[in-house]
Amino acid sequence: MELDIVIVPEGYGESKVYSISAVQVPNVVTQGNTVEEAKDRLKQALELYFEEVPQEKENIIQIIKERSNVPLISRMLL
Repeated sequence: MELDIVIVPEGYGESKVYSISAVQVPNVVTQGNTVEEAKDRLKQALELYFEEVPQEKENIIQIIKERSNVPLISRMLL
């Protein structure tokens, strides 16, 4: 399953962390000291969430299948 994620840097210097969540599952949020650590933690958190609520995973898969023309959000530097 492919999910859209939002990564938000918080803090500065030594205290900088990255909060992360999936757009399709907004109530699962975690953070890490690096972007990769945040992604790994989100993956683990989502796996645990879907173990507890397997029907939610099926609902998201169905929505993704039905919405093939979903807008993408990205960033471009000019």
